[in-house]
Amino acid sequence: MSEEKKADLILFNGVFFTPNNESLEGCLAIRGGRIVYMGSETGSKEFVDNNTQFVDCHNNSVLPGFFDSHCHAFMGGRLMNSCLLTSGRTKEDYFRLIKQYADQHKEKDSILGFGWCHMPFESIGPSKVDLDRLIPDRPAIFLSIDYHSAWVNSKALEIANIKENTPDPSGGHIERESGSKEPHGCLREMPTIRLVTTNISQPDKKEWKDALQNYMKRAAENGITSIFDAGILNSQQEPGFSAAVELDQEGALTIRMRLSHLCIPDLGKGQVTKLVEARQKYQSENVSLNVAKLFMDGTIEGHTGFLLEPYEDRPGFRGKPVWELENFKETALELQKNGFQIHVHSISDGATRNTIDGLEYAQSENGGKQLRHTLAHLELVNREDIKRFNKLGLVASIQPSRYYMDSDYYKETVPLLSKKRANERYLLEDFKKNNTNIAFGSDWPWGTVSSSMDPFKAIGTAVIRSKMKNDSIDEYELKKEVDNPYEYDERIDLKSAIEYHTIGGAYQNFTEEFTGTIEIGKKADLVILNEDVFSKRDATTKDTQVVMTLFDGRIVYSQ
Repeated sequence: MSEEKKADLILFNGVFFTPNNESLEGCLAIRGGRIVYMGSETGSKEFVDNNTQFVDCHNNSVLPGFFDSHCHAFMGGRLMNSCLLTSGRTKEDYFRLIKQYADQHKEKDSILGFGWCHMPFESIGPSKVDLDRLIPDRPAIFLSIDYHSAWVNSKALEIANIKENTPDPSGGHIERESGSKEPHGCLREMPTIRLVTTNISQPDKKEWKDALQNYMKRAAENGITSIFDAGILNSQQEPGFSAAVELDQEGALTIRMRLSHLCIPDLGKGQVTKLVEARQKYQSENVSLNVAKLFMDGTIEGHTGFLLEPYEDRPGFRGKPVWELENFKETALELQKNGFQIHVHSISDGATRNTIDGLEYAQSENGGKQLRHTLAHLELVNREDIKRFNKLGLVASIQPSRYYMDSDYYKETVPLLSKKRANERYLLEDFKKNNTNIAFGSDWPWGTVSSSMDPFKAIGTAVIRSKMKNDSIDEYELKKEVDNPYEYDERIDLKSAIEYHTIGGAYQNFTEEFTGTIEIGKKADLVILNEDVFSKRDATTKDTQVVMTLFDGRIVYSQ
């Protein structure tokens, strides 16, 4: 047979999830990394020669490779090798883990860690006094599980020159002792955290390569073949960009990467020139850098979310935006003029209102051109603002794996927001019925103690609005009500949830022409499952697993 006809690989006995919500049973042929045939076994025979490989799908679902529309591959891959506190639940747990790690790594000139929760501490956050007792001789910084707060010791404050008279940076806050200006040891938000992280040892290109290799192994196991990386937040960014491009040029990437460049409020629109220069330098076949990442607010649990109405436990206090509105509007306009997609961290309803206002201004002043600007997280949103997404061509990047009721709901959310507003979070069906472009992501490794990059945790939680039964994290002191569905009317159907984690991400990231769906001519980024997810009566994914992942027609993971 002719070389043009032969297939490198044929998947047979598959149930293929195709566009228009159709499941096609049969075979799929791959040549040169692309899908060249879909249909019956008989029809596939003309693509077979002596070198063709075969994979039996055992009558299970085959989906497009998952697109994680908001994750932190660089930083997560690196932090998995740091001092992890994610297994801890109490202050005493954290103290034990920190002391153990510090004793085992006496060679390090600074200690980096990750994963503490707000709940065991007072609202002012963890104290430098406790950390000084554990690590007195070198700078130490531990990022919270949501990555919007940092616990630091006195040595870290010293190298960052944070003192009693140090003012809060724009968009950040230094927690201070009650009745004093003495820094307490807890730093809020990126502009403040960067005062420390930019003064400790910086990862080089090799360390970022190692971090990406660490991430890619985990991604392949979870069926993830494309990602939007939401930023190298607290380190020099360009060594990471360079690492991704070099890995791609070496043929070592097993994901398609869309990267983002963090924008700082104090630099305003003047930093756009630097973004243009970086965009010209860091591009390759599977790596693209054309997104500006901004933080409009922080988190509700840290009182750094920007609300339309005051916090329940702090009368008159709504938080404050990281970007003042006029600065954001002018910076967004400059980014719009230069063709950058804007990706905004927006947790709370006040932040989302400001973000949409600013993006609407930028588009209207620049001829209305839509660049699929994206708002991520959207924990608490005013329903009137949801109606504006479709009109302005905005994308909602949503992380539904946390869309269930847990102990934090009673211990943190209700006291901060009131029960009424706590029950208005995590809208999903409202976005869907307003024809919003939705893309699912994980925010891995940030979020909660149960943070996971597993797409089926996100998909399943979106469908049942309850904790997934395969969640291996032991939630403690849960109340009986936790097993109840959370805002059940906001659930969505299984097929839509899968689309949001595949073609939804591809649309957000301008790759829908060659990935995101299973169609002839598209890239063979595919996932084979252990079951036919659409034939089950309960339509959940609590037992669903990835048994094989293909990237560009190559098998990159197999059970």
